[in-house]
Amino acid sequence: MRRADILAGVGGIGFSVLTFLGFVLANPPGGSYSASSVAAYLAKGHRVSVLVAMHLALLGVLGLIYLLARLRDVIDGETEDRRTSARVFWGAGLAAAASFAGGWAIVGGQVLAHLEGGSGVVITPPVTHAIGQLGVTFIFGSGAIMLGFALIVLMLNSQTTLPAWLRWLTLVAGLCGIAGLAFFTFFVLLICVIVISTWMLASSHGTESNGSYAAGGFGS
Repeated sequence: MRRADILAGVGGIGFSVLTFLGFVLANPPGGSYSASSVAAYLAKGHRVSVLVAMHLALLGVLGLIYLLARLRDVIDGETEDRRTSARVFWGAGLAAAASFAGGWAIVGGQVLAHLEGGSGVVITPPVTHAIGQLGVTFIFGSGAIMLGFALIVLMLNSQTTLPAWLRWLTLVAGLCGIAGLAFFTFFVLLICVIVISTWMLASSHGTESNGSYAAGGFGS
C-alpha cells in the first residue's frame, strides 16, 4: 500500500500546485469585465502560455483522480452503508474532475480557436469574457462544489480511519469547495488538499512496518 499512498499524495499535491500555476500562466478573463484583460489573454505572445497552462492543469486533474481513488478506501467497508458512501464519494469526485477538465478545455479552447482559425475568427471582447467566465465557473463552480461534496462525505464516514484534526480540516475543505465561487475559498480548498496529501505521504511511512496508518486501519 505504501507506493499507492505515495502516488496518491503526490497526485493531490500536484493537483493543487498545477491548478494554481495554471491560473498564473493562463490568467483567463473572469470577474469584472475589462477589455484590456481580454486583449492580454488573446495576445499572440500569451497564447502558448495558455495552452501550456491547460496541459499542466489537466495533468493535475489526473493527480486528483489518483488521490480520490485512494481516499475512497477510507470510506469503503464491509457494510452496505459504507459501500454506498464510497460510491457517492467516488461519483462526486469524478464529477469534480470532469468539471475541472472541462473548464480548462474551455480556457484553452478560445486561444486554440484563434490560433487555428487565424484572422477569420472575430469575437468581441465581451463575448470572449463571457466564454472565459464559463470556463472559470466550471473550475471554481461545479468542479469545486462537487469536490466539496465529496470531501464532506469523506469527513462524515471516516470516524475510525482519519485523525480528528484531519476530519475537521476535510470539513473545512469541503465547505470552501462548496463556496468556491467566492474565489478566495477555492484557494483555501487547494491548500487543504495539499495538507491532506502531505499527511498521506507522511503516514505512508508507517504502513510499511505495521500495515496501517497511525489514525486507524486505513492502509492495511
